[in-house]
Amino acid sequence: MSVKSGRLIRGHPYIDVLISLDGKSGTKFTALVDTGFSGFLSVPVMTGSLLGLKAHTTARYELADGKTSDPFPLAYGYACLDDDPPFVQGLITLSAHTSTVVGIDFLLRCGKVMLFSSKGIVMVSEADVLAALKAAGETKS
Repeated sequence: MSVKSGRLIRGHPYIDVLISLDGKSGTKFTALVDTGFSGFLSVPVMTGSLLGLKAHTTARYELADGKTSDPFPLAYGYACLDDDPPFVQGLITLSAHTSTVVGIDFLLRCGKVMLFSSKGIVMVSEADVLAALKAAGETKS
């Protein structure tokens, strides 16, 4: 079972990710896991520029208070958990904030499940978790 550990920083889950323009090699970033963000990945505009990401469209997001955001530029890029290729492609939001954030689309595209405890987080292959659940169900007779 492939397990990648994350950490809690002031009660918030963080993981290390590699972000890439071409999906071949990446730059390591520590990213906040935001389960309220349905997108793939969000990086500061300057980070996107340094990575060579080029915005090709924009999107608006519905915020927690129900309001709609101003348009955010989007660029195609690649990302994966640190030391856990392959890279997967997704739309990366270029934002004015200063943090790198991964959202639910990242977890889904990477096929990961996040397990959260008071001591930290782990990312586990969804296929491994589903197989374990199936095996547990088969033994309940």
